[in-house]
Amino acid sequence: MTTPIVRAAQALAAAPADLDRWLELASLLAAAHAPDANRAFAELGRAASLGGQVALAVACARWLAPREGGAAAAAELVDHVVATHAAGSPKVDARARPRPPGSAPSTPPPLASPEGDELAVAREAIARAAAAASGRAPGTYAPTPLVSSLPPAELRELLAVVTQRVAPAGEVVIETGAPARSLYWIARGAVRVTRGEHVLGELHAGAFFGEIALVGGTTRTATVTCTTDAWLLEIPAADLEAAAAREPRLGQLLAHHARARLLANVMRTSELFTRLAEEDRAELLSKFTTAMAPAGTTLIARGAEGDALSVIVSGRCAVRTDGPEVEVGPGEVIGEMSLLARRPAVADVVALEATVTLRLAREAFEAFAMKYPALLAEVYRLVLAREQENRAPVVAADDLVV
Repeated sequence: MTTPIVRAAQALAAAPADLDRWLELASLLAAAHAPDANRAFAELGRAASLGGQVALAVACARWLAPREGGAAAAAELVDHVVATHAAGSPKVDARARPRPPGSAPSTPPPLASPEGDELAVAREAIARAAAAASGRAPGTYAPTPLVSSLPPAELRELLAVVTQRVAPAGEVVIETGAPARSLYWIARGAVRVTRGEHVLGELHAGAFFGEIALVGGTTRTATVTCTTDAWLLEIPAADLEAAAAREPRLGQLLAHHARARLLANVMRTSELFTRLAEEDRAELLSKFTTAMAPAGTTLIARGAEGDALSVIVSGRCAVRTDGPEVEVGPGEVIGEMSLLARRPAVADVVALEATVTLRLAREAFEAFAMKYPALLAEVYRLVLAREQENRAPVVAADDLVV
């Protein structure tokens, strides 16, 4: 009778470029405590690195590291990832595009199937897939987000604090409002990102999420739920801080990466920026600065003339006037009315919890608005809408922006 291991090996032999089939075979070998499991994950990790699927390669290294006889294979995998994908590698080319997985031969030769020797079948399938992976390896690779911005020493520090875990379909990995303690990297599977009832997008293998954890002391701005069984890499913020203390440049590079990601996310979701063309958003990114306000900080004082427009990235703020107190949160714009009208602010805005904002100074805003009047028009539209809302007897907490 054909066993699950034999069926998985035959499926891999039929499609040696399909790393999901390879992962299935490796997982079955591990579940059976087969001695070939380590080799299956080591060869899979090397094939993933050769194919530019760095998260999967790192996940295999992290799986191997604590297993008996796996430490050396894990170290070799990390060496391969660093040599191939770190900043400064001759194989990383910013002009290259991510390559789709290679295709299997149309008529692969059948596997030999010795009666009762399922491990021999598995070994042959893995050997064929490994040879095919070497043959498909490109000469250069597109940069891997975050990884290819880190020099070898800093990348090693980062990979040293990564852990791996399997999350089943339906599991909520992070939840809106929860403390932000880890950055995540998808090795396999997919997740959906939501805020309330709004779906912000779906992320697949190779993508990072949870970058707000790199800012420190903040809370989650969205909920992330697995839409399939997923193999995730988790990078705890506390471990990153310790690694950055050993390699100071790592902290600087991570801070730069976090700022760019936060800005890009807000640009895609904030009402103020969604009408701008993609290239205009990219130029505007460089004009913002990131600020973090502890709970209790007054971001805008009533009676003071505004000198900046700010977008809330994470946290909650109270808008306090003579009427009922209302709250604003991620994606909301504050300070635009005072900025444009050059008049004193009509309310205090106070951080209710640690809050991260993106701040655009008056001078930078005016220079950009002169070049891109679409931004100025959108801000004026928001101002008129807010003024009408402010005159109304009841104001919804999620609509008021000052």
